[in-house]
Amino acid sequence: MLAFSDIGQAGTVWLILGTVAALENRSRAGRLWQLALTIALAYVLVDHVLKPSIARSRPFDALMDIRVVGPRPLTYSFPSGHACSAFAGAWVLTLMWPRVAALLWMLAGCIAFSRVYMGVHYPLDILAGALLGVAVGAFVTGGRRTYLAANLAGADAPAPQVYSRSSPGTS
Repeated sequence: MLAFSDIGQAGTVWLILGTVAALENRSRAGRLWQLALTIALAYVLVDHVLKPSIARSRPFDALMDIRVVGPRPLTYSFPSGHACSAFAGAWVLTLMWPRVAALLWMLAGCIAFSRVYMGVHYPLDILAGALLGVAVGAFVTGGRRTYLAANLAGADAPAPQVYSRSSPGTS
């Protein structure tokens, strides 16, 4: 479990997987910026806004009989940053690489669960982080409709095109 926690640190595994996906198929490269933005936004939202605002103690600080595996984080507990970045990364990577979606979501789940197993998060921290990660991923990529369209097509989806509307009276 420590290995899952380690690879989930700072969302690095998702950026590496995104780079691999883009190198395998150049049409995926357009989503790399969305992946990087999603991971960065998840980090800022969790570690710089929510954790300091909510200030929930870690399980090992609140309960005396908690066994901790690995290092004890110095930040607050709620929500889980690992879970947030894992589920945010899985969301965007599923758009980039739909045929490995099941593996991506399993990896996200393992990273998130590892934090409870290690004694550094409560299950609710993980659930909130996961939901927040999906929300951030959906926000950055254009939402559920984009996600469904990419996955129902069964093909690797390129980055969405941005179209501007003409002003009235112009062509």
